[in-house]
Amino acid sequence: MFYGLNSHRRFLTAPLAAMAAITLSVSAPSAFAQSNKQVVLRSGTVIPVKLNTELSSNNSNVGDSFTASVDNSKQAYDDILHNATVEGVVQEATPQEGKNPGTLKLAFKRLRLSDGRTYSISGKPTGLDSKSVKTGDDGVLQAKPNTKNKDLTYAGYGAGAGVLASVLGGGKLKLENILIGAALGYGASQLTKSQDVHDVDLKEGTAVGVLLDDSVKYYHRRTGSTTQTPSTGKSGKYYTYQGHPYFLNSRTGERTRLD
Repeated sequence: MFYGLNSHRRFLTAPLAAMAAITLSVSAPSAFAQSNKQVVLRSGTVIPVKLNTELSSNNSNVGDSFTASVDNSKQAYDDILHNATVEGVVQEATPQEGKNPGTLKLAFKRLRLSDGRTYSISGKPTGLDSKSVKTGDDGVLQAKPNTKNKDLTYAGYGAGAGVLASVLGGGKLKLENILIGAALGYGASQLTKSQDVHDVDLKEGTAVGVLLDDSVKYYHRRTGSTTQTPSTGKSGKYYTYQGHPYFLNSRTGERTRLD
């Protein structure tokens, strides 16, 4: 009788363990789904970035590629673009010559998320000052109407790294009140009268606004963070490997693919 009771208990234990394993594999996708959300960066959205390399009108060449890291100091961007980068290309680079300032035209072509996913974008540089952008209710920057449709080029005027200016037909510069570096605060008339022309020199870490011409949609995945699955309460971690989402049970070491 004693042997039969233990045997009965053993038979009960195995199904319960199997049920627990099934519950974990079923509940984990539910937890992962809750950690996903669709992000829509609409046309006119401005992404604040910092250059990862130096760019200049004197040393950069047309076609040179570069990257810039999204500035996550703003909570809204840390939430949706944590550790993301933007990839760009030099479209024009003209060294300073005589009284003509150096000019540097940039374009942004690709958004790379922290998990390696990439999205094609059409972006151009814009200012990050209050005359250029406003902050939406969600904390994301939007271009003001007076700057949204402007195609701006960096020009080597003033005492700083350069200014953002519109280029008219024939290459003549039309200065705007969208300035960077130590040139901030100069008026257009002051700059045009200034004899201080030079090459554009954007140092590593220079802050740039990336103005999106078209909308971008993607799913934001909160990967790599420790959480609790709703049904089992098991501690674990979500992560992405070779483009697929997984859940790692930190107690058992079991890995569950979620797609």
